[in-house]
Amino acid sequence: MAETVYIVGAGPAGAAAAYTASRLGLKAVVFEANPRLAVKPCGQGIPTLEGLEVPIPRESVQRVVRRAVLYVDGEKAVEVSGGFEGYVVDKELFLRSIIESSGAELLTSSHFRPCCGGGVVRAGGQVVEVRSGLLAGGVAFYGGEKIYAVQAVAESPELDSLNELIFDFDTSIVGYYWVFPLASGAEVGVGGFAPVDELVARLRRFAESRLEGARVGPLRGAPIAVGGLDLGAVGGLVKVGEAAGFVMPLTGEGIRPSMISGSEAVKALASGEDPVRRLASLRISRAIAVQRRILQAVKSMSPRERGSLLKSIPAAAHAEIALGTMRVDRILASMASRPDLALRLLRYVVGS
Repeated sequence: MAETVYIVGAGPAGAAAAYTASRLGLKAVVFEANPRLAVKPCGQGIPTLEGLEVPIPRESVQRVVRRAVLYVDGEKAVEVSGGFEGYVVDKELFLRSIIESSGAELLTSSHFRPCCGGGVVRAGGQVVEVRSGLLAGGVAFYGGEKIYAVQAVAESPELDSLNELIFDFDTSIVGYYWVFPLASGAEVGVGGFAPVDELVARLRRFAESRLEGARVGPLRGAPIAVGGLDLGAVGGLVKVGEAAGFVMPLTGEGIRPSMISGSEAVKALASGEDPVRRLASLRISRAIAVQRRILQAVKSMSPRERGSLLKSIPAAAHAEIALGTMRVDRILASMASRPDLALRLLRYVVGS
């Protein structure tokens, strides 16, 4: 392949692709449509490093978390602790640090447009023709099912001492609220199958009832890909990251899956492999497919059935499913006393 890899999009997938290209002795040119990085609102959480080859820049870490608490409709269901280490990062600093460490050329305010069997990028008043590389342009290039999420930063003395991830599943919208600790305060949000105005109202009610006395900043929102993988190419560029559906459908986790896809796609290009085939074969791709099947099943249930299922799953199985590790032996071992539930979940995992 050529010694230069063109990457459209400076999000997690694009940053990881640039870093991996550098490790392989290749030069990366990264085009970003926005004038700055990390414009899209994001939970900024990386709950596990499973499968991730790009190091987390120390300077970007806001909190290290080793505990998560899961609620279902406001009722505490399970606690997960001791088996994982996650990070909440400053996403803009996170992405910039990775790209800078790769030595890649980063061109912001550079817009990509498919054209003439390839694509063109308008960068700095010039038109650059791009016929191969990676498209990490985000949800705008995703063709699958999407939901919307809204979030804000909340501040209070109590939140400054928070050192756990909080998830509260709302069975009425097949979605969840989250509270992630930041260096100061916490990020609070909600995503699910509901109109944007309803999500905004729900988030305000959640903050008032669960974060009593906290000052909640301006709300921001964005669509999230939850329909599973949408692999392929646009304008000759192979889709990676959220453009290709590398988001966990049940949890909305996108930073880690997207980074894995960017790294693996560059490795495939460098070795002469078919990058789409390689992306399809990844372990994270299988995890996304499993979560998508579970999401579809949960959507078909009544709110009462959803709540019953979520409350009955043991903490270890919750962790395997939510983190996308999907180790079947651990899921089954955690459900030794519930063979009926184990068989039900196993059907989703194996796809039968």
